[in-house]
Order: sequence, then structure tokens, then C-alpha cells
Amino acid sequence: YIYDPSNLNSNSSIPVLLALHGYGSTAITHYNYTNNEPIAYANNFIVVYPQGTLLKRKSHWNVGGWTLDSNIDDVGFISSLLDSLSERYNINQSRIYSTGMSNGGYMSFLLACQLSDRIAAIASVTGSMTPQTYNLCNPQRPIPVLQIHGTNDQKVPYKGNRKWSLSINKVLEYW
Repeated sequence: YIYDPSNLNSNSSIPVLLALHGYGSTAITHYNYTNNEPIAYANNFIVVYPQGTLLKRKSHWNVGGWTLDSNIDDVGFISSLLDSLSERYNINQSRIYSTGMSNGGYMSFLLACQLSDRIAAIASVTGSMTPQTYNLCNPQRPIPVLQIHGTNDQKVPYKGNRKWSLSINKVLEYW
């Protein structure tokens, strides 16, 4: 889903916000609870809500960890999506941002690692980095990161899980 405000000024280059849903969620659900539209309307940017594919009948972003069984190239998908958006809109290539909830936050970190030439900054809400993302992370430049996470989170433990998720402190020390 793409939200392009009715007042979009296409005479200037347009920033893009990727809004990535969590594991088992959907793009439309994420659209309905994020409330990004008033901010996009007021600030002349597009919000894109991509849909992840199914893994064991749950939608996901392939980030390693608990998604190791996936063979989906979600980084390639997002890169192609950005190319497609650039054909349709006058995209400001230096102002492409990614935010995500849970698995979408993990995916935002993966994009920061692998598409640092395209992603300006990320915001992760209750996401982290898998060991696979961390071990293969090699951004071409520093990426600004906003991390929103509760210390009592039971789904994505703040202190991490050795098998599938790094601690938030380790992630923040990296960035």
C-alpha cells in the first residue's frame, strides 16, 4: 500500500518512509495502526506499506534468526520496490527511511546493513538484529538509528536471546 498525500508537491523531490509490519501481521494492519498519514500530509512525503511473504503460514521479513527457513530475498524486494517508486515519483534518494514493528524493525536493521547506500535512517519499534544480520552487517556509512523498546518485552527480549536476537544494548553499541 502506498499513501501519497492528496497535497503532495511533486515539483520538489519527495522523501519516502517504508513502514514494515511485524511477524504474522499485514501491511494493511500496519497501515491502520501507525497513523503516519497526518504526518506525511503535513510534511510532503510518501509512506509505503510493503507486504511480507508467508513462512509457515505467517507473514514475515527474512532476517535470519527464527526466519532461517525462508528463502525470500526481502532486501532485493525492497530495493526493487524503491526502484519502482523512483519511476513513478520524484523520490529524494537521500531521504529514504525505514521503520518497522518487531520483525519489521529487524528488517529495518537489515536494510541499514545491506542498503546503506539508499537508506538514510531507521526507526525500530520492539525490533532488534538477528545474529545473522549482525555478523554480515557491513554498512557503507554510519546510519542514524532510533530504537524504541521496553525492558519487559516478552516477545523480543531486551536482553536478547542467544539463538535468534541480540540484546538491545549490543545493537545500539554497534550503531
